[in-house]
Amino acid sequence: MKKAFWIAIFLPFFMAAQPVRKKVSALFIGNSYTYVNNLPLLVSNLALANGDTLVYDDNTPGGYTFGNHFTNSVTNTKINAKAWDYVILQAQSQEPSFSPSQVYSQTLPYAIKLDSIIKHNNSCTNTVFYETWGRKNGDASNCAVYPPVCTYLGMQNRLRQSYKKFADTCSAVMSPVGEAFKRSIALNPSLELYQGDESHPSLEGSYLAACVFYEVLFQKSVLSNTFIASVNSATATFLQQVAHAVVTDSLAVWNLGIHQPWADFSYNWVAGLNYNFVTNSLFFTNVWRFGDGGTSLVPTTNHFYPANGTYTVTHIVSNNCKTDSILKEVVINSTGIQTNNVNAAVSIYPNPARTNLFITGADNFENSNSRVEIKNNIGQTIYEAPFSKLINIKNLINGVYNLKIYNDISTLKFQFIKSD
Repeated sequence: MKKAFWIAIFLPFFMAAQPVRKKVSALFIGNSYTYVNNLPLLVSNLALANGDTLVYDDNTPGGYTFGNHFTNSVTNTKINAKAWDYVILQAQSQEPSFSPSQVYSQTLPYAIKLDSIIKHNNSCTNTVFYETWGRKNGDASNCAVYPPVCTYLGMQNRLRQSYKKFADTCSAVMSPVGEAFKRSIALNPSLELYQGDESHPSLEGSYLAACVFYEVLFQKSVLSNTFIASVNSATATFLQQVAHAVVTDSLAVWNLGIHQPWADFSYNWVAGLNYNFVTNSLFFTNVWRFGDGGTSLVPTTNHFYPANGTYTVTHIVSNNCKTDSILKEVVINSTGIQTNNVNAAVSIYPNPARTNLFITGADNFENSNSRVEIKNNIGQTIYEAPFSKLINIKNLINGVYNLKIYNDISTLKFQFIKSD
C-alpha cells in the first residue's frame, strides 16, 4: 500500500545531514562584476550564517581581462601569498562571449597561464572559473560585428560555452552564476538582477551569485540560510532555491565531483534488502559506511542490509589534496516501498510561483508510470498528467494548491501558492 506524506511550504526544505563546519580560503581575481556589492563579503556572510568560515582576498580592478591579470604584479603576489583552497577567475564581461576563434586565441591562453601560476604555487588549489551573465539586452557595442551577442540569450549561451571550455581545458571547476541568472530570469522576469546600466548586478544579482559560490566553495546547501543581506526575504528564498537547483542539477557539467571531491550520492532499491549506492565522485577514493557495520571502498556498490529500518550512511570522498564527507539517513525496506523520508529531498520551486513550477530531485519518478496531479483548496482535481519536471501553472487563479507526485510505489505531496 502506498503511503503519502506532506511537506509544508512554510517549513525549510528537507536537507540531508550536512558535513561539519568548514573553513575555506579563496582568492577572487576579477573586476567590477566581483567588487560591485562586495561579492566575497556576501559569500563570507552566507558561510558565517551556516557556521562556516571564508578566509578571502581579492584583486578586482575595473575592466580587467585575464591578460591584464596575468601581467599584474598584485594578482601574481596574491596568488602566491598562501596555499589557497580556491582561486576564482572572472574574465572581462564581454570577452568570453566573442566568437570561439577569438576566445581561443585571445582569452583561453591567459586562462591557461593563470591556472598554471595557481597550480605552480600550490598543486592542490582548485581553480574556479566564474561564469558571468549576458547583458540584459545583449551586447549592443559588439552586435554588428558578432550577431550572436545581440540578444541576452545569445550572449549568455556564448559565455556558458567559453567558461565551460576554460574549466575543461584547465581541469578546473565552473561556477555557474550566469546559468543561475538565466534560470531566475526565466522563472521570474520581473525580479531585477541588473543595475541601470543593464550590465552590472543589482544587490539581488550579487546575492544570487553569492549563493551559487557558497554551494560551489563549501559543497553545502544554501537553502534556508538566514543571511539575506538587504534582499526581501521572499526574494532571498527564491534566489537560494535557484542557486541550489542550478548547482546540484548538473554537478558533472560544472566539474564538481570530477576535478574535486564532492561527497554526494544516490541510492536505489535492487531487490529485498539489497540496495545500490552511487557516488557523485567516481574518480576519487570512496569510503562507504552503511550504518549497519558494513563498509565498502567501491565507488558504486550494492549493499545487503540485515533488516528494514533507518540507517545513517556515511560517504567519504578524497584525493591527495582534499577530503569531503556527508551523512544521510536512508530508509531501507525489503519491498522497495518507502514510507518515510527517502524522497524528501524532492522539492518544488519557486514557491510562490507565477508561470512555471519546477520539480527537482525526483529521479525516482522519471518513468512511464509516474504522474502529477493538482487539486484546488476544495479538493477538485484541476490538472493531471504524466510526470514532468516542469508544470505550467500560468492559467491557474491565485491561491493555494495541493500537488501530488505518484507512481506504483511512492507518493509525495506538496502545497504551493500561485501568485501573480
